[in-house]
Amino acid sequence: MPHKVVHIKTVAAQAPLSPAQKKFNTLIKKIDAQKQVLREWQETFAQCRQDAVEKLEPLRKTLHEHQADMVLLLDQQFTSHKFTPNQKDKLTHLITETCDELITLNQRDDLKAIFNKYSDDDFDTLDQESDEMALEMMKAMFEQEFGTTLDDVEFDIKDPQGTAERLAEKLKQQQEQAEQAAPKRPQPKKSAKQLAKEAKAAEEAANVSKSIQAVYRQLTSALHPDREQDPVERERKTELMQQVTVAYGSKDLLKLLELQLAVEQIDQSKLNNINAERLKHYNKILSDQLRELQEEVFLKESEIREMINASPFEPLSPKRMIGLLKQDMRTVQDMIARIQRDMRAFRDVKQLKAWLKGYRIPEPDFDPFFGDFPPFR
Repeated sequence: MPHKVVHIKTVAAQAPLSPAQKKFNTLIKKIDAQKQVLREWQETFAQCRQDAVEKLEPLRKTLHEHQADMVLLLDQQFTSHKFTPNQKDKLTHLITETCDELITLNQRDDLKAIFNKYSDDDFDTLDQESDEMALEMMKAMFEQEFGTTLDDVEFDIKDPQGTAERLAEKLKQQQEQAEQAAPKRPQPKKSAKQLAKEAKAAEEAANVSKSIQAVYRQLTSALHPDREQDPVERERKTELMQQVTVAYGSKDLLKLLELQLAVEQIDQSKLNNINAERLKHYNKILSDQLRELQEEVFLKESEIREMINASPFEPLSPKRMIGLLKQDMRTVQDMIARIQRDMRAFRDVKQLKAWLKGYRIPEPDFDPFFGDFPPFR
């Protein structure tokens, strides 16, 4: 079905468009633009998620396998050859840090034995202590933020969503108890002016609802598939009816008007001559629709920013998101090529020792959980 643009045209020999007509056209244009932006984000997000699963994740898995192989190679060389104390320190650091990352982030529990071999502490013991420390810190943050206490049963660091739900329920119960204990205050009587204002707002809302209902009824009356005898036309009307139902459910006035144009229930002259009161209601619906679309676009972009760890101030677009994914894939491919090259070199202990001579152990404040572990170069 061809897309027909909804707008009010300026006709020769007629008065210029009224402010309400201009507003109608502006809202239609902005809604159409926001729908396009949202559609691009949704399509790009779906494509990038598919590429991440089908292309990026296999590359990362390959990289992690090579990193594990590197650990085994360094362990073998450490055991089979003599190294200076300084070289041993560097090898120990490389082995334990790589094991820690692979065990923690990739569940490579098979590397725990090697980690324990080169570490002064048992991995599981360190992991438990780290969890307990993180638990206490996050628990204190929750309690300070929400002004309540949580016991160990209510707080679970490995189930943040469940913890948030339990916290919300606890706060709700505390609020209900406080409200029950508080003395009831009489509600102030509303003035005649307030009552009149509320009545006018309710009437306006009812009229807005009637305006969109009127368009909906006209469409359903014309498109009802049960009244159509021709099977092909019945199928077409069934599809259109589904679009009408979805548009009405989401109060998408623009889509309903587009459908009216498509099935020729209205023509350009009718659009040009919508009465002022009906146009006012249409503009109210379209304004709400535009605001909701803008919020939806903002939420989708925020979701994507969080997913790719982008700064709130970093320019982001669907095109840039595709570029970032391709850049990630190139980076992992380069790391795979580099570690493959290094493994070939490190099988020769002389080359390994030469490489260790130029390697520097990072400063103690380096945190493998929050920083990128320096690749083998």
